[in-house]
Amino acid sequence: MVTMVTTHQVGVRVPDLLHEKLAEHAAAMNVSKSEVVLSALAQYLDSATDVPMAVRMAAVEKKVEHLQRLLEKQTGEDS
Repeated sequence: MVTMVTTHQVGVRVPDLLHEKLAEHAAAMNVSKSEVVLSALAQYLDSATDVPMAVRMAAVEKKVEHLQRLLEKQTGEDS
């Protein structure tokens, strides 16, 4: 059985620089700007368990990629 989650639309105005950072972060994490805002809001409100799985998975994938690069760099230096 699939449980449907009700969502609500919220509008907010942000300064240009903050919007640019939001867009860059969303692109780097391969998620939507809405997912980034939802994640940030959930963390701010101490409701991290409400963060969408896609956002949590993207964060884990980015950390794994970073660790792989570090490992490759270190093993390349040891050769």
